[in-house]
Amino acid sequence: MHILLALLGSIVTILVLFKRLSDAGIDIGWLNPFAWRRRRAWRNKYQGNPIFSLSDPLEVAALLATTTAKLDGDLSSEEKTILLELFQSEFHKSEKEASDLLMSSIYLFGDGADAIAKPESVLKNSLESFSPEKARSVMSLLTAISKIDEKNQDSKRGYVAKIEATFDAYFKSDDQW
Repeated sequence: MHILLALLGSIVTILVLFKRLSDAGIDIGWLNPFAWRRRRAWRNKYQGNPIFSLSDPLEVAALLATTTAKLDGDLSSEEKTILLELFQSEFHKSEKEASDLLMSSIYLFGDGADAIAKPESVLKNSLESFSPEKARSVMSLLTAISKIDEKNQDSKRGYVAKIEATFDAYFKSDDQW
């Protein structure tokens, strides 16, 4: 019984001290682990790379196409023209919409280190929105873009292979007994 009373007395003393600290203007709210987790998640979302939060399959496909074209450096005028034509034909967009989509993809690409290194993470949020037909369309788009310029063909093929492996793993049928 004396142990229980000592424990309760310690708890009350600690709570009174926290109240006195709070009255003195010292904030101890940072000790709350739930608030810490919430602040950390918000900070990661706010300061994180926006390419990892894309959920629209059209935007993701445009970003992947732009990344494939920019693997060898800046876009050439030929690559830009072909990208715009492919965006118009594959995504059924007008010339202005295709141009806006390309410009937003170039902006999101930024320095490109994350988009090149982690295409699986770029696809993660939007993978459920892709149908097998859309995935085939994206793969044909990426294959066409990778064949535009002869420079850096191996890295372009490797990048397209990573994306294809991600789609294959997602659409793989698990109907085996």
